[in-house]
Order: sequence, then C-alpha cells, then structure tokens
Amino acid sequence: MEVVIAQILVTTTSVTAGALLALLIDRGKSRRTEKAAEINALRLLSLEVASRRALAPEQLAGPVSLDRADPDSDLNRVRRSVVLLRKDVRTARQSLRPRSAAWGTLNAMVAACNVFLEAVDEHPSALVTELEALRMQLDTLQRELCLSHPRDLVYLPAGSAAYAARRSSRPVSASSRD
Repeated sequence: MEVVIAQILVTTTSVTAGALLALLIDRGKSRRTEKAAEINALRLLSLEVASRRALAPEQLAGPVSLDRADPDSDLNRVRRSVVLLRKDVRTARQSLRPRSAAWGTLNAMVAACNVFLEAVDEHPSALVTELEALRMQLDTLQRELCLSHPRDLVYLPAGSAAYAARRSSRPVSASSRD
C-alpha cells in the first residue's frame, strides 16, 4: 500500500512539475514574441518619422503656400502628413507591452502632433515655425525611443531619410573622388 501511495505522489509531482515547466516555457516564448513585435513596431515608426518629407529640413525652405482651400498647398500637405504620422504613432502603441518604457514617448509624440495641428489651425502663418518646433520635439522623442531599446533601435533624426535616396544617387564628380 505504501508503495502505491509513493508511486501516486511521485507521478503527481512529476506531472505537476512538467505542466509548470511547460507553462513557464510558453510564457517565456510569449514574452519574447511580444517584445519582438514591440521592437518591430518601434523600428518601423522610427523609420516613418525619419522618412516623413514634411519633417525634412529643406522641405519648407522656400516660399510657403498657406491657402486652406487649395488641397495641394503647403499648409494642407503638411497637415495631412502630420495627421498620418499621428495615426502611425497610435498604431505603434497597439504593439506595446503593458509595461513598456516606450509608452510615455509615444504618448508625447501624439501630443506633439496635436499641439502642432492646433497651433497651425489657429495661426497658419506660423507653419514654418511650428513645423520646426515639431521636428525638434520629434528628434528629442526619437532619442528617448532609442533609449527604451538601446540594442535594437538606431536613432534617425526626424525627416533625415526623406530625401536620402536622391542625395545618394547624385553622380560623383571627378574632383570629389580624390
């Protein structure tokens, strides 16, 4: 009788320990998958901010059209770009883990876009100034974002990659080769 009880105890302990181990392994895999999804979303968002033409420093260097009625005016084009950027940030937030260090940064990015849109709606003539302020704030937030995952994210300034392909595709002159 004692042997049977000992076998039942050993079997129960083994099954319980095996189930617990399987749960721990599964939870570890889930966490790794969630972290990978978060890092991927943040990497894509960082690229989106860097590739945004409206944030490129040279974008509004010349005369700026502020006609609200013209859908192709600089004002409307930049507003649409910032609205889409805000949507991209909100989409990236959906991939964050509950305790992610990036929550505050992404919330600040949404707020920066909101402040820009409201300021430009009230004073369209301040478009260039407000856009520069948004670019600088997004640069700061991009740095913070990279600090949340320093091994996985690379800092890219806002708007820096918007025209990178065009810059790198220019022919190299003979004098610059030396």
